[in-house]
Amino acid sequence: MPARARPPVSSRRNRRAVATVAVAAAALAAVPGVASAAIHVENAKSLKATQGVLFDHQRVVAFDEAGACNAGTYTITVAWGDGTTSPGAVVKALQSAPGTCSYEAEGSHAYAQSGNFTVTVTICHPPECVTTPVGGQANVAAAASTTTAPPEPAAAAVPEAAPAPADQPAAAPPAAAPVATPTLRVLGPVTLSRLRHGGLRLRLSAGAVTARTLTVLLADPATGRTLGRARVHADTRGAAAGADTTLRVRFPRKALRHLRHGHRYGLVIPRGAGLPSLATAFRVA
Repeated sequence: MPARARPPVSSRRNRRAVATVAVAAAALAAVPGVASAAIHVENAKSLKATQGVLFDHQRVVAFDEAGACNAGTYTITVAWGDGTTSPGAVVKALQSAPGTCSYEAEGSHAYAQSGNFTVTVTICHPPECVTTPVGGQANVAAAASTTTAPPEPAAAAVPEAAPAPADQPAAAPPAAAPVATPTLRVLGPVTLSRLRHGGLRLRLSAGAVTARTLTVLLADPATGRTLGRARVHADTRGAAAGADTTLRVRFPRKALRHLRHGHRYGLVIPRGAGLPSLATAFRVA
């Protein structure tokens, strides 16, 4: 009986290599938290916002992936459509089906201009990165002006003046007093040491504050990112008399870690509390 022909050595090696890869891939997929190169991303969510007003915890995308839930292994980057990006965060992880976890991510942003912008989100689970197939639409309304003239006081009775002589022109009526526009400025030089230990001193003019606490945002004009925020107590006792209001702002340490010597940063008080949206800038000495 003739001997059966054996397959070539190279063919046997190829079959063994394919089987080894298949077993390794199956074992890798069974390990919790290991990317399976199968992130399924939905379209980015649409949103509504107002110019100059920060929105927080805005849901921007949903996605899912095979494997156990492990939100800490994902990196979220949101492109807001106005030329700026900022990191997002996974805020929801739910085992939606056997062997599959569903996630939701959110972001925070403030648009400097009104209009319509396309928002896209990129989810990275190394070595894989996936971007939303269709961007969401951000409809940003223009900020409404809140600066209004104060009510005119009741006119007091004034005795009639004697008519001017024929050879003298009549006196011109007094000019109306201009309406003060609120302004915001930084007091004194700013250093990293002063920011960490004493905070930032601001002067708010035109005593229009109607709330005891205000929100102050710290921003990087180069990237458009909001680095941090602080709630500050406003002493409104002198505001009723038209006096300036002095604010002392202390930002959290994690926000101050982004600051660098010689760089310029912005401060924004969002519209509200009797004020329009106010902004100023400072340079770290």
